[in-house]
Amino acid sequence: MENNPVVFLITGLSGAGKSTLLRALEDEQYYTVDNVPPNLIEHFLNILCTSNVKKLALVSDIRWKDPESLFHVFNNIEKLAKCAMEIHKVFLKADKPTIIDRYKKSRRIHPLEKSLEIAIDEEIQIMSKIEKICDIVIDTSSTEPTELKKKFFQIINENVRKLRLNIMSFGFKEGIPPTVDYLVDVRYLPNPFYYPEMYQLTGLDEKVIQFLEQFPETYETINKVVEFAKFVQDKYSESGRYEAYFCIGCTGGQHRSVYVAQKVYEKLKAEGRDVSIIHRDLAKAINF
Repeated sequence: MENNPVVFLITGLSGAGKSTLLRALEDEQYYTVDNVPPNLIEHFLNILCTSNVKKLALVSDIRWKDPESLFHVFNNIEKLAKCAMEIHKVFLKADKPTIIDRYKKSRRIHPLEKSLEIAIDEEIQIMSKIEKICDIVIDTSSTEPTELKKKFFQIINENVRKLRLNIMSFGFKEGIPPTVDYLVDVRYLPNPFYYPEMYQLTGLDEKVIQFLEQFPETYETINKVVEFAKFVQDKYSESGRYEAYFCIGCTGGQHRSVYVAQKVYEKLKAEGRDVSIIHRDLAKAINF
């Protein structure tokens, strides 16, 4: 089954988190479609037989007001596929007070278009038959959106993509990068700019590297930034975020910030971390 397409057919109660789960799957490179009519699910499955799509997630639920067709599709889904694929039927639910609270916050109308409590009770009754034939059932009553993603991927035993760290050197005189998430000011390090033999060099040149590596605070700075970046990457990956910018600045973006950013990048890369390096103001500095 390893090379066969993977399909998650998602249904459940309105307000239980189906859209949230679908967005999480899209972030993990699944092709996703919301509010699919029950009679079109077979068509979407069989597209996989002749396409390059290998990961598909579909949501179909009470919005089509055809629960019998929906039950029929869920109950016979494996027979509808015309090629080998791995199919999982997912049902999301939550308790009544939680659903009421979510509807009050969103100010949306329940798809059954009745008073909210009556609509919820009716939907629970209608969908209970489908819940019984699903292989993954998740109660989201006390689950935050980021926790739902984490919980779901733990259940299916699939690794979530880790946050990407973008390490950027810059010069304060050119302005702080607008994409900054974490800012590190290294202007306290000794400045090679004031030495004639290093004035036109950069933090990538050996003479500047040897100069900065004379000072214990240089190593201490790099190690602290690396450890914090690793901490942020691990923690944010659990929350569903995919990118963070660590912007390391000195006065001109030529010497100190370039050296520190490069070393931070190299250490993280050596550990197999998803990381990139950008020296934003280096070209401006050396062409000055």
